Amino acid sequence: MRCIIIPTKGGENVSIILAVDKDVSVHEQQTAEWAKLGVSTMRVDTMHEAIIRLTRGDEYLFVAINEDTIPDFIAQIPVMRDATNIPIFVMTSSYTNQKRTRAISLGADVYDPFSENAKGDVLGALELLKLQNKWANRQPVPLPLLVGGDIILSSSCRCVLIKDTEVALTKKEFDILVYLMTNKGQFLTHDQILSMVWGDEYEEASRDVIWNAIKRLREKLNASQDSFDYIESKREVGYRFVIKPTNKK
Repeated sequence: MRCIIIPTKGGENVSIILAVDKDVSVHEQQTAEWAKLGVSTMRVDTMHEAIIRLTRGDEYLFVAINEDTIPDFIAQIPVMRDATNIPIFVMTSSYTNQKRTRAISLGADVYDPFSENAKGDVLGALELLKLQNKWANRQPVPLPLLVGGDIILSSSCRCVLIKDTEVALTKKEFDILVYLMTNKGQFLTHDQILSMVWGDEYEEASRDVIWNAIKRLREKLNASQDSFDYIESKREVGYRFVIKPTNKK
């Protein structure tokens, strides 16, 4: 049996595909074909879970996304690209040149229509592995992703995702969240936040400005999920990023 393996940076060989696909039957067909080549697959239901796995440093041959079951994948490709340099392979039943151009421009390596059988899709993926991965030698972006609870924050894309939903934040709200998540668990004083986020406007800002901005930030984070409280305040001290389960049911 021919085995398909790729050496990782640590020198170990990898033969696992990270599949983002809610359709178990399609995934099982793909898995059966890959097994013939000595390759296994790890299936997840959401882009969020896939990105989390990639941020943990798990090694994979490539990411395979089924657009038919993950239709909103496109907005999260840049965030996924922040998390990994491995190839991103997208399969779809609704192929158009316009969609292909957008997917590739945002960070996917291949955007292909499904073949008539699973074997054809596997052969297409093998062609992908023959290509030089254009992302492999990309210089790392400082602080590309911050992860906490259900939150994934991309500094380079300036976006925040909670369970595959993008949270619209103002510039100040985003910068506050970056500062809090970067110093997760540590109380930051009002003066520290004013100096870091407001910068030259520091002397003109006040604690009420911070209070209002964090109040709006909390409301937006809570509106997108009901699992965790993320910002803790302490009177006369300041604020910190925490991951505290809520009592909501």
